[in-house]
Amino acid sequence: MREQEATAIAEALLSGEGLLVLGEPGSGKTTLGITVRSRLMAEGYTVGMVKYSGSAIDLLKELCDQVGVLPYIEDDNGRQKNKTATQLRADILERLSRAKHCLIADDAHRWSAALRYWLEDCFRAGVLLLLLGWQPAPKDIFTKLPVLELKAIAEQEIRNLIRAEAEQQNIRLSVRELAELSSKSGSNPAVAKRLVSESLLGLTDDKSADHYRYVDGTPLFLVGLLGLGTVRMIGLGMGDKALYILGGLLTLAALAIRMILYAANRGGRRL
Repeated sequence: MREQEATAIAEALLSGEGLLVLGEPGSGKTTLGITVRSRLMAEGYTVGMVKYSGSAIDLLKELCDQVGVLPYIEDDNGRQKNKTATQLRADILERLSRAKHCLIADDAHRWSAALRYWLEDCFRAGVLLLLLGWQPAPKDIFTKLPVLELKAIAEQEIRNLIRAEAEQQNIRLSVRELAELSSKSGSNPAVAKRLVSESLLGLTDDKSADHYRYVDGTPLFLVGLLGLGTVRMIGLGMGDKALYILGGLLTLAALAIRMILYAANRGGRRL
């Protein structure tokens, strides 16, 4: 899947051109990055591929391990001392600046500001960069690289993915079921796999807790209020106090029922 994109990205990187690849969550960016990494390593490149998970120091240490940088220093007595984040960034930058080195930043739009500034330093130093992200802010490093936006995957490829996932989970899908799952996936591989798992668990549209179907009774409610208002007006015009009071009471009752139903409906929603 996405063989053409993988080939184009790998060729661009091998020619010394960095890229920013954009695709919605679940569109296969990470898988694409792994494929490109394998192709570059087959050409003798040292490639670091990391994802920011909330800790910059953990990301830098993982990157150290991948590109061969020691995350600590030794004093004269042989005791090890962990490097600071500043030292790690400087040492990794020096290593990545060498020939046949590449950095793949997965989910780059989530990287902290400090790490993005460091990516700019890497860019200025000539480091080969591949950034994978989704709707990044148009600033800093994201404005400096050529952009490749991933297109929707062809329907036949999505069907093949669904069929393979179903076979892996020992699920038999009819032609109609395969078409329905393909249509619901929206050409998103991650969603397609999830739908197969939901099918295995028997989570249809009617049973799934992710979706609720509501009938909008607002028009009927408004018509009812209009009718009650008419009753009150008739009672007022005819001087019939009983009819006027009855219309008012029914109006208040209708409003109270509406508020109760709304509160109950809101409490049952998934957030």
